[in-house]
Amino acid sequence: MINADDPDWEATAKGRKYSYKYGFGVLDGYAFVKAAENWDLVKPQAWLETKTIQLNNGTFGADKKYIGGEFISAGGIESKMSITKELLAENNFEALEHINVRVWIDHKTRGEVEVEIISPNGIKSVLGGARAGDRDSSGYPGWTFMSVKHW
Repeated sequence: MINADDPDWEATAKGRKYSYKYGFGVLDGYAFVKAAENWDLVKPQAWLETKTIQLNNGTFGADKKYIGGEFISAGGIESKMSITKELLAENNFEALEHINVRVWIDHKTRGEVEVEIISPNGIKSVLGGARAGDRDSSGYPGWTFMSVKHW
């Protein structure tokens, strides 16, 4: 860990410490080289793309206009999806490296919007945090966020 006194460090589901400032911390190059001497290769990379969740049939047209959708009140909105063991097996998926989330959110002040994901283990990734200085009125029109916190 870098700067172990920083309050940003949180435990992941596997007990590793993660920080939004420092990721998983400093890398030990020597330890990586030593580990590579006896490294077991993994299967080819696999992807799992889920179906799009549309809240109240919301769409974002080619004209950059939102149609339908659901109003997000001050308390936020939640949507859930289930990823089953069978779905993972069907897609040759064994280990999670990162999660990509693409959102279409219309809001008059983007900096007031937070985007986060929470795993079944309760691990939360803040993908887009509130930013008082971000007064942009375009919201998040098709933005893709990524997290590696769920390894």
